[in-house]
Amino acid sequence: MLINHFFKANKSFSYEALRAAGYSNHGGADLGEVIAICSKIRHGNEDDWLHEWQKAAERAFSNAELSEFVKNQKSAYHGYLRASNYFRTAEFYRRDVDEDEISNFLYGRSETAFAKAMTLSTFTYESISIPYEGTALPGYLICPDSTKKPRRTVIFNGGYDSTMSEGWFAIGAAALDRGYNFLAFDGPGQGAALRQQNLHFRHDWENVITPVVDYALSREDIDGNAMVIFGWSMGGYLVARGATQEHRARAIVLDDGVYDFGSAFRAHQPSFIQKMVEQRYDSIYNWMFHCAQFFSTGIRWALQNGKWTFGEGKLRNFLRGRVSELDTGEY
Repeated sequence: MLINHFFKANKSFSYEALRAAGYSNHGGADLGEVIAICSKIRHGNEDDWLHEWQKAAERAFSNAELSEFVKNQKSAYHGYLRASNYFRTAEFYRRDVDEDEISNFLYGRSETAFAKAMTLSTFTYESISIPYEGTALPGYLICPDSTKKPRRTVIFNGGYDSTMSEGWFAIGAAALDRGYNFLAFDGPGQGAALRQQNLHFRHDWENVITPVVDYALSREDIDGNAMVIFGWSMGGYLVARGATQEHRARAIVLDDGVYDFGSAFRAHQPSFIQKMVEQRYDSIYNWMFHCAQFFSTGIRWALQNGKWTFGEGKLRNFLRGRVSELDTGEY
C-alpha cells in the first residue's frame, strides 16, 4: 500500500510523510528531498522526525532568503512554500505539553514562511481578523489580483490538526488557478486561535462558521452569491454541522463526509474497551491506553492532540465527554 511507502513499520510516520510529499504539486515539497529526509529518520523516533524535518525547513528557508536577496523571486517563493510545509511537518508530533516552546516556534516559522511566500506570489494576499464572540479569529484572503472585483470564493475550514497555511496546499492553490478567491481561517481548536487565544473545539460549529460568512459578505471583493465552504478532514463534520443553520453559501464540500467523529477513535478499539469507557472503568482503560501509546505513534498523537485541542486535560473526559459532544451535539 502507498501509505506504507516511506515507513513500512510505522503507519503514522508513513502517512504524515506522504501528506507532506503530496503537496509537491503546488510547490510545498520536493519528492527527492522528502525521500532523503525520511531515509535519516528511525521508525517511530519522534526526535529524529523533528530534527530532520526542521533541518530541511531551515535549509529551504535560508535558500529562499538568498534567492529573494538576489531578486530571484520565483525560487524564493517556492523555497518559502517548502519551508512552511516542512516546519509544519516537523512540529506535528509535539503534543506532550500544551505550552511547548518548540512546538510554538515551529508553528510560527511555518506561518511566517507561508506569509513570505505569498508576498512574492502573483496573487494579492491579506491577513484578516474575523470578529468572533468578543475576540477575532485569524485568517487570510488571497485574490487572483488587486482589482477588488467581486469573485466566487472558496472558504477553507480545516480539521483536527490542519493549519491555515496547509489549506493553501490542500485546495487554495488550485482554487486560485481557477479564478477563485481563497479565504482560510483558524477556528476554535485550530492554529493560532488555539495557541494564542486558548480557544478549543466546540460542537455547535454554526456559531463559528456564521461569523466567517458574515465577514465574507462584508467584503466588496467577495461575491456573496458565489461562496463555497470547503470542510477538510474533521472539517467535513464541522462544516456539515454549521450548514444546518448557516445557509448563505451556494455549496459546501465535505472532504471527508464525517458523520461520526468519535468513530475515528472507536474503529480499531475492541468493543469491551468502549464499554469500559461508557461504564466509567477509568483506572483500567487509562492504564490500557497508556500502554498502547508506547506501541503506537498514531494512538499517542491522536489522544494527546485531542486533549489539547478540546481543552480536556484528562483522557477520560476527552473520550467520554468531548468526542461524544461532536457525535450527539449535546454537552
